[in-house]
Amino acid sequence: MTVYRQWFCSCDGIPRQLDSEILYGEEAAEPACEHCGATPSSDPKQTISFRDQEEWDD
Repeated sequence: MTVYRQWFCSCDGIPRQLDSEILYGEEAAEPACEHCGATPSSDPKQTISFRDQEEWDD
């Protein structure tokens, strides 16, 4: 089972999906919003959210 974290930024009022991140595997780069530059660790306007998605194909 692999868990993917889908990141979203709603800086312009509409949630936009950012890059997915594998939680149980190698270290992945932190996603950033192309529009406002917010990241999960640096989100002063609190526009970043996430949803975990499981894949059972492994």
